[in-house]
Amino acid sequence: MSENFSFFTYIQKEPQYKNEIILSSNSLILVTKGTKILHLENENINVDENHFLFLKSGSYLMSEVLDEYYEAMIFNYDDSVLLEFISKYNITFSKELIEEIDILKLKKTAELKILIGSTCDYMRNTAIQNDQLIKLKLEEAFLNILNSSLAKEFKGFLYSIYKNNSFKILFEKHFSYEDNILDLADELKMTPLAFRQKFKEVYNTTPKKWQVLKRLEKAKVLLENTSKNVSEVCIECGFDNLSWFIQAFKKQYNLTPKQIKNNKN
Repeated sequence: MSENFSFFTYIQKEPQYKNEIILSSNSLILVTKGTKILHLENENINVDENHFLFLKSGSYLMSEVLDEYYEAMIFNYDDSVLLEFISKYNITFSKELIEEIDILKLKKTAELKILIGSTCDYMRNTAIQNDQLIKLKLEEAFLNILNSSLAKEFKGFLYSIYKNNSFKILFEKHFSYEDNILDLADELKMTPLAFRQKFKEVYNTTPKKWQVLKRLEKAKVLLENTSKNVSEVCIECGFDNLSWFIQAFKKQYNLTPKQIKNNKN
């Protein structure tokens, strides 16, 4: 299982009454047998094998299974999986038309039933499962939903993820290793102070520290995988002082750039 994506089969062989849950990740629940009841703040949702359910991380609910036997496939994934999907397929949102949705119950279409069935069969019958293949199956399901009558509701769920991460998406789209990171405040139409505050909130560090780390990461890759010398790498990664670059690199990796280069050779 990857760090940002996991899946498993959940089986309940006897009734389970009102189990409290606070979701720590986004979840997709595909019920294959039985019915689950979710008790939310303003409504109760019944989900059976004719439906599937998207739940956003941070949601609080109580779940209840009243059947003698309940089985479901559960995919847990962090925001990056959906953000990658939004970016890959260039999905855009019109705020006037999109209603933000945190919990989404959808009826399975005929196409989705086939896709879900093949995915579930693979998960049940394959001893060593390929995470990437499962992730592609999940992506195929997302695309299927976007091209169906369920698209508007699903885009509302995607928008709830995008809205919370719009700064991260815009920032990483405009980021370069060479330019001063604080210049991006103008690109994002923010004051330098607002940019620094938002950056600290999203990345839990300062813009400068984050950029130095990213530059060092790039430098290490270049030193290990290209014929470029230390000075060339220093310049390409946006450092304007070779001595400071060497000092920062050694502090991060406990080796000098030259030692990394020599180890590679």
